[in-house]
Amino acid sequence: MKINERIEEVFEEAVQIRRLLHSQPELSQKEINTSRLISSFLSQYEIEHATGIGGHGVVAVVRGKGKPIKGQRFFTIGIRADMDALPIEERVQIPFKSKIPGIMHACGHDIHMAVLMGTAKVFKEMEDQIPGNIKFFFEPAEETIGGAKAMIEEGCLENPRVDVVIGLHVSPELEAGKIQFKRGKMNAASTEFEITIEGSACHGAHPENGIDSIAAASSVVCNLQSIITRNISPTNPAVITVGQIHGGTKNNVLAKETVFSGIIRALDSDTKSFIKSRVKEMAENVARGFGATAEVLFTDSFPALINDDEVEDMIESAAKKVFSKDQIHFLQEPSLGADDFSYFSEAVRAVYFNIGCLDTNENNYQTLHNEMFNPSEECIRTGMLMEVFGVLELFQQTK
Repeated sequence: MKINERIEEVFEEAVQIRRLLHSQPELSQKEINTSRLISSFLSQYEIEHATGIGGHGVVAVVRGKGKPIKGQRFFTIGIRADMDALPIEERVQIPFKSKIPGIMHACGHDIHMAVLMGTAKVFKEMEDQIPGNIKFFFEPAEETIGGAKAMIEEGCLENPRVDVVIGLHVSPELEAGKIQFKRGKMNAASTEFEITIEGSACHGAHPENGIDSIAAASSVVCNLQSIITRNISPTNPAVITVGQIHGGTKNNVLAKETVFSGIIRALDSDTKSFIKSRVKEMAENVARGFGATAEVLFTDSFPALINDDEVEDMIESAAKKVFSKDQIHFLQEPSLGADDFSYFSEAVRAVYFNIGCLDTNENNYQTLHNEMFNPSEECIRTGMLMEVFGVLELFQQTK
């Protein structure tokens, strides 16, 4: 089989799949029809799979029948795509615009699924030549609870045991047809927090008779930023964001209680743990200075996404065989955004990379999680090429 030519043929089908998925988006933990569509596709091409993994996730496998290479290092490779959409009303005027009010594939997960479905079809046709197994992870709930964790806990990396997982994400900051790699730390770990400041209510005309929880909370919010600027090295990226604050019941009553919440992001677990301890100390001590109390609750989210440098070199080597030098780019700085692919990179050797999806003819500003997000479908071809040739490169590695 001439792989490039076959990918080109499957590309057209993958585009149609993407358009169908785009028109029927589903939110996290509700990907029922999406799962059925994926299962139907896999059944059509007799690809072994199981549904209901980690919620509405789907795990498929192509068991290669080719002869193993002497000293072969990797025998089972996993590839991941996320499934869920976002609660956004689409404003892009395209024939396959979302048919579901208030829900849109604004993060490219429809692209990710289409790429992986096309890749699965190509590998199924090649199974007699493949010297190993390929598992395909269609992951639910990436945007909320992090479906990767549940899938791993339910055994998606076992039977057969996965040696390496690769994954991709569309990037509207990069032109379609280009690819982007990052060695080592790529995405941040995150922890959400909620802080409740308790004071004492009184008449606004007599503030000396109460304890103003809003004033205390405001001081805590401002002082939290000193943790980043004075307790963390400037060369160690981290951020504390307060996104919500609620307090008070009436404009002439000192608020008894004020609650605010936000998120901590850091590139390693030690830094994140240190920031958490300082947030708690800061909140309690600043509140105490006002005569108030502070209760701090943390909810840990995704761990840091750290690429395996050796495997990244292998995937990069595959890219150089398929793409020109001008098409291959490197991310200079890690992102403080989080992605639950990090659960895979924490469990096994893994590499995550970006594929450009910017259409240079698109007039509207392009960014993820936006109602005007309109990625170029050319990136589907790029994704398939990278997944297919990346996996084949990994199978060629010897001890």
